[in-house]
Amino acid sequence: MELQTIQSEGWLASSWQRSSNAGLKQIKKPDDINVSNTLLKERRYLAQGVIEAVKQCALPLFSQVLARSDSRLILTDAEGVILATWGQERFREKLTEIALESGACWQERLKGTNAIGTALFEKKAISIIGEQHYIKHHRFISCSASPLFNHLGELVGILDVTSEQSKHDVTTQLLVQNMVQLVENYLLTQIPEGALQINLAHNESVLKSGWQGIVIADENGQIVAHNQVVSQLMPEVALVGEQIETLLHSQQHAPLVFEKYNIGQKAKTKKWLSASSELHFGDNKVEQAWQQANKIIGSGISLLILGETGVGKGEFVKALHKRSARSNQPLVTVNCGALPKDLLESELFGYAAGAFTGANKQGYLGRVRQADKGILFLDEIGEMPLEAQCRLLSVLQDKIVLPVGSTQQYPVDIQVIAATHQDLSQLVADGHFRQDLYYRLNGLVVTLPSLHQREDKIELIRSIHAKHKLSEQKLSPSLMRLLLNYQWPGNLRELDSLLKVTSLIASDVEELSIEHVPDHFAKPLADQTEHTRDDIEQDLNTTLNSTLIDTYHAHNGNVSKVSRVLGISRNTVYRKLKRVGLLKS
Repeated sequence: MELQTIQSEGWLASSWQRSSNAGLKQIKKPDDINVSNTLLKERRYLAQGVIEAVKQCALPLFSQVLARSDSRLILTDAEGVILATWGQERFREKLTEIALESGACWQERLKGTNAIGTALFEKKAISIIGEQHYIKHHRFISCSASPLFNHLGELVGILDVTSEQSKHDVTTQLLVQNMVQLVENYLLTQIPEGALQINLAHNESVLKSGWQGIVIADENGQIVAHNQVVSQLMPEVALVGEQIETLLHSQQHAPLVFEKYNIGQKAKTKKWLSASSELHFGDNKVEQAWQQANKIIGSGISLLILGETGVGKGEFVKALHKRSARSNQPLVTVNCGALPKDLLESELFGYAAGAFTGANKQGYLGRVRQADKGILFLDEIGEMPLEAQCRLLSVLQDKIVLPVGSTQQYPVDIQVIAATHQDLSQLVADGHFRQDLYYRLNGLVVTLPSLHQREDKIELIRSIHAKHKLSEQKLSPSLMRLLLNYQWPGNLRELDSLLKVTSLIASDVEELSIEHVPDHFAKPLADQTEHTRDDIEQDLNTTLNSTLIDTYHAHNGNVSKVSRVLGISRNTVYRKLKRVGLLKS
């Protein structure tokens, strides 16, 4: 028999009914469903943009208003799993007793009527005050929560304020709504294609309030996104896909005040909104390599690029050339590992007419002279034979080329960039690479991360898929998770090949999943750990069993104490202990 009934109608009554239908009891503490540390880290990685937005925009406001109270700011992902919490430490410890902590899942069907779970179900802002919680153990808190949406209208999480005893009034609810508005605006300004931000409002004082309309355009001036405030200010104007002029000249309503500036000039804008944005979507290592390389191009200092096969060393060099002062001069690429040993010198340095049997009658300029005034890119430099290394060193030192079979020397002005997936210092130690050439090439050394190490894998995968898909096709969450977990021995080259082939053979599919991936790609993917819902449940059971075992040993096998500590009946403790083999049947 339940201890409390409610007479309320509407969403609260419906929530209580759903809680009852889920088999929950008001007087019984529900099971604590927690994801493993590994899965929590993965979920935090997927939501790193949202977490950063909360830290930048919501946390300062929360700290200003509620830092001295027994309150916590809580962020969950789109499935109700708590990603992070902030606030009073002593209150955090008390909330741990009801598992309101990182890694715990607070869906309504698991925890009964609560602000996080009910806001998740209703897709709207919700406040649950004390006695309105379905579970008796939760009634010492008051909570206000609201969904967070990205610029595409997709749910990305729940933002919640939980307090002890105090009854949340309209002020607290408005605080949550204000924080949500600030976070959603921040997410809007971080979309990769954004280059220009326009704020608009009916009054100039609102332009920086957080409640202004925000429009984002790309570098071509095409509008790519806007917030909901814009839809309220200009309800009859469809802006996405239009040029900025459409916005600036749409004055059908009361006159609007505009403020316009480049996103890349804002102090809090992420570093990757720079000229290197064609290379990554937020990877600090790639950005650092880009910034350093740009500073030495044109200074006469050689550049050595390290990284595994397929990480994009060639694309990195193309981007450098495109942005350098030598962009109007040639970029000449030599794959030192692909040229036959006996032809490498003549290919690099050229040869005179009739220098050897089969030589071109007019002679050959050679790659080094072809790169005069431009950039010479020596790919896979570690594969270059020792004989050619000696001549290359002479060219780099003297900037003079002597073609094979010729007595005439030719001056050259070149910027040299070398790249390899090998450890050149080890090759030097083993006697396979000249030490003096190594020191000539490594004026600046930058290392590009492997795909598995990249911080921007999600956007990178989406970008490559967008390049190859033939329709409005999406990647399923399960396939995305597999792609994120995979080690990618072939790096970007392997990813590009997989998505290109899969998009082509499954061009009529709206959502790609593992079943659409060709077998030779799918098998290594399937060998990775995929956290489906069944896997999550198994993971959660493992976590619960581990907690039970630790508690059992900590209390020297006293079942009554274990029951009280975990908040479950002794019969349940006995049954679970038998299941894990600690008690005999």
